[in-house]
Amino acid sequence: MPYVNVSTNVILVIVGIGLLIFIHELGHFLMAKKIGVRVFAFSLGFGPAIFKKRWGETEYRLSLFPLGGYVKLAGESPEEEKTGSPWEFSSKSAGQRASVLVAGVALNAVLAFIAFIVAFRIGVPFITAEIGQVMPGWPAWEAGIQRGDQIVELDGSKDPDFEDLFTIVALSNPSDGVNLKVEREGKIFDVTVTPKYDAEHGIQRIGIMPATSLEVDKIFAFEKNESPARDAGVCVKDVVVAVNGKRISTEEEFREVEGMNPGKEISLTVLRDDKEVELKVVPSKSTRWMLGLSCATAILDGVKTNSLASMAGFMKGDEIVEVNSKPVTGFTDVRKLVIDSEEETCIFTVKRNNKVTLISVPLGDEKTKEGFLDGITPFYGLKIDSLVEGFPAEKVGLKPGDKIISLDEKEIKDWGTLLQMVMVSQGKPMVIEWMHGNERFVSTIEPQKDEKSAVGSIGVKFREKTVIKQYGLLGSCVMGTKKAIVNVQRLYLTIKGFFSQRLSTKNVGGFILIAQASYESAKVGIGKLVYFLGILSLQLALLNILPIPVLDGGHLLFLAIERIKGSPVSQRTLSIAQYIGFGLIITLVIYATRNDIMRLLTL
Repeated sequence: MPYVNVSTNVILVIVGIGLLIFIHELGHFLMAKKIGVRVFAFSLGFGPAIFKKRWGETEYRLSLFPLGGYVKLAGESPEEEKTGSPWEFSSKSAGQRASVLVAGVALNAVLAFIAFIVAFRIGVPFITAEIGQVMPGWPAWEAGIQRGDQIVELDGSKDPDFEDLFTIVALSNPSDGVNLKVEREGKIFDVTVTPKYDAEHGIQRIGIMPATSLEVDKIFAFEKNESPARDAGVCVKDVVVAVNGKRISTEEEFREVEGMNPGKEISLTVLRDDKEVELKVVPSKSTRWMLGLSCATAILDGVKTNSLASMAGFMKGDEIVEVNSKPVTGFTDVRKLVIDSEEETCIFTVKRNNKVTLISVPLGDEKTKEGFLDGITPFYGLKIDSLVEGFPAEKVGLKPGDKIISLDEKEIKDWGTLLQMVMVSQGKPMVIEWMHGNERFVSTIEPQKDEKSAVGSIGVKFREKTVIKQYGLLGSCVMGTKKAIVNVQRLYLTIKGFFSQRLSTKNVGGFILIAQASYESAKVGIGKLVYFLGILSLQLALLNILPIPVLDGGHLLFLAIERIKGSPVSQRTLSIAQYIGFGLIITLVIYATRNDIMRLLTL
């Protein structure tokens, strides 16, 4: 039964996370015993003790909340009265005390390595490095990467997965770029891609998405809780094999039929429990709020490598001023003049670095014209290049060449902000301000939905293609060690990214995100859960060693100071540092939890 699986997964997550913290405390306990420090209490779990038994000087406890554990050492607390007895923690040398602190971190690191090895013996699913979508104008598009390409090598590392690709791109040095070996139709070639910072997501990207299968991963609802897929009986893990009787093999084929049939019934054939099931579903009409204007400039935001435009001499940043001696105000004019041209060769007047040059491109047929236009993408600014007839922008008097200044009294600095504000407006009236020449105009404008270009959507998300990485004992040791080293590098690169502001703090997650990720890993399989717990154990070890008061690393810092100055740090200094450290940790926890809650609200 489903609820049995849910209960089992929850228990696995609780036990797994609890084990990580317990192992950390076990390291402190064992080393304290080894150097002769009395341990007054060792608890499995937190909160009230539900069972306790004393052996020697130590009381062993089983506490109510199983998430972790703790040890209580003699003479450890700054507030505790010290007797100077040799079995007190404070009576031991700085080196011995340091060994107790390091032991917890060491055991977490060992557990992580073991977890990685065990995980790869079981088998861990990873999203493949096959390319799904490529965003026009982004670095991958400019480099000529296409849908269906397979990344077979990443900065010298063979057989990468999408996790490797995403992380290396996010944390790479933009000036060096990322070196890829790409396989396409049996041939392998080298590509160097320079990542671009995505301010919206707070991370470096190259503009790609992983390839998807046709297995349903999630079913969602639209406005008023409408969900065609749910109502038609589509289930998670169903595999779509045919649409309207035609066999399909890619998400692109499915989306084409889905999009062309808003409000019209289509037939789905899905594979469920090794049996084909026929379903009837009516895609919802998916529309978006619009003002009815375009701000695609005649400045090129990207030129695809080895495209007709690139070979003709076009470069990113070029501004097309004229096409066949006819002036243009935006990319709409460029496209129209190219498509309508009856000349065998188009002459482009281009401004580059304040110099004007002419570029000739042979465009004798429709296919060549489309190929040329596919190789360039415009920069979107705030200067209007075209209007949609009958839409609000035209009705309030906006004209090509006008420049938008603000929306709802908020200064607009880029096209993305304008789009976002219109999309979330839900059709509510807005105040728009613009410049026409030297004149300033203000008007109320109401976004409207573009019903004519509505596309169909049944409300499903497909699962990314995955590959199971499973090895023998030796292979698991090699891959486990490799992933452990990679995750060490990633954590410190991530911390560095936050401080250099190359990574947004919006990506910080807390207990809720950890629990969610752990649960999702458990649903995928025990191998994935063990792998994820290995990552958490490694992160727990590395974060604990940071020189922040309250953490083990903070205590080690004070011990180092003690060794240098020849005497312990004053009690007052320790107390102040502890309060500061505690405040930092609590602030981070609150902020991370706030991010987790915001993610939940936007699901």
